[in-house]
Amino acid sequence: MNYKQVKDAAQSYVDRYDQELVNAIPGFTKVVESKINSALKTGEQSVRAQIWLERNKEYYGLPGDWGGFRDVELVRRGSQSINEGTGYHPVGGMTLIYVNPEQMNATNRRETQRYYTVIANQIQVAPPTDNDILEVVYYQRVPALQQDIDSNWLSEKHPDCYIFGLCAEICAFAKDAVGFEMYKMRFAEALADIAMDDQVTRWSGPSLRTYTDGLIV
Repeated sequence: MNYKQVKDAAQSYVDRYDQELVNAIPGFTKVVESKINSALKTGEQSVRAQIWLERNKEYYGLPGDWGGFRDVELVRRGSQSINEGTGYHPVGGMTLIYVNPEQMNATNRRETQRYYTVIANQIQVAPPTDNDILEVVYYQRVPALQQDIDSNWLSEKHPDCYIFGLCAEICAFAKDAVGFEMYKMRFAEALADIAMDDQVTRWSGPSLRTYTDGLIV
């Protein structure tokens, strides 16, 4: 569904078509998208990106649509098929360990293990390295719906999430406590269904197992 279809459906559910509501819906949509971005971390939001590292530099800007890291990996210069701006490495690299900013301050910059943390919308990598690649997998925020013809993966695959989220905000705006609680619950159910669908479709084969010191749990 595109944005117009989502808005029309939400208005049909709450049976309100006045101009005051029409003017308020773009703001409600931003609120709903903010809640969705906070609640969802699914495979469909996963995006790969590369950051080229420089000598004596520890801080690098995050992607504009960054919504949280899933994996941060250092790929050594000289790995095959690495070309600036295009290539991905054919084999694994070094997975960086997350530490909080206070722990980062205490790390030994001469260690071989590397660490990362997030400060002020930047990723800090230490110890610094030169001309290697930081390959990251991050959760992309849901692309915003703004124009009537706009759509994104969520509005196409799970339009109920948008619709019931909007209905909840409209009811809150109208001081309709009963309607708000009902649509809030349906919005939460839609989010839970998406998370469950992600778990079912992401994995295949036998059930997941945890390995600890040679033991299978």
